[in-house]
Parts: sequence; C-alpha cells; structure tokens
Amino acid sequence: MTFRSLYRLGPLALAAYLCLGHADNGGCGGGEDEDGHHPGGAATGATCPSSNGPSAQNFGTAFMQTYCLSCHSKSVTGTARAGATVGVDFDTLDEVRRQRAMIDTHAAAGPNATNKEMPPASIPHQPTQEEREKLGQWLACGAP
Repeated sequence: MTFRSLYRLGPLALAAYLCLGHADNGGCGGGEDEDGHHPGGAATGATCPSSNGPSAQNFGTAFMQTYCLSCHSKSVTGTARAGATVGVDFDTLDEVRRQRAMIDTHAAAGPNATNKEMPPASIPHQPTQEEREKLGQWLACGAP
C-alpha cells in the first residue's frame, strides 16, 4: 500500500502508518513509503525574519550538530545510524539547503505546524519549541 492510498483512506489510517514507521527500530530512519519518500508533518509556514535572522553561524550549525548529525552524517554507518536512511545526511550546508523542505516537515515549527517526528521520541534530548521555531525561520531564510 502506498502513502497516497493511505492518505485517501483518511487521517486515522495516515496517522497509524506514520506512527508505525518507527515502531520497529525506534531509530532515526523508517517512515518511508513504498516509493522511498519520507512523509513528515505539514509545512510549518515559518518565515524569514526581516532582520537578525538565524544563520548557520549563530544557530544552524549548532542545532544540526546537537540534534541531527549523530544519525544523519556520512561518517555514521551501519547500525550506528539508528535506522537513518542512507543519503539523508546534513554534513554540509549544501546538503541542509537541498533538504530544507523535508527538515521543515520533520523537525521545525511555525504558525501552521509544529513537527516533532525528528529527532525520534526515543532520543532523550529534544529541541525546545523555541529551537524548533528558530529552525523553521533558519530554513525559511534559505539556511544561510
């Protein structure tokens, strides 16, 4: 069954599918549909502040190192990736920029949504709401 067909069955079927995506390994990966897509939450609708927006230097690099790179790095292999899909890595700003929409729908917050799929609930140290909102802003700014 594909993600689209689950979506057509209604929100309950979709929620069950997304919840079960991590049940088998509790890790960073999983949740892919049959086509290899990574369904996340909704786009946050975060916007880039007109001044003093977050940058890699004052926010993004530390956020990614703290919450993402323990699983989503090319240098992490095998079971150490805790199920993170190979190729979904955030070692460079270019990789983050290419995957901004996916990061937004999995880990960021904004006026339209707060997405908490990543890091998985099994990881004890989680971003605060304020950090998730700042992540959404940073991504909306283009991850400068």
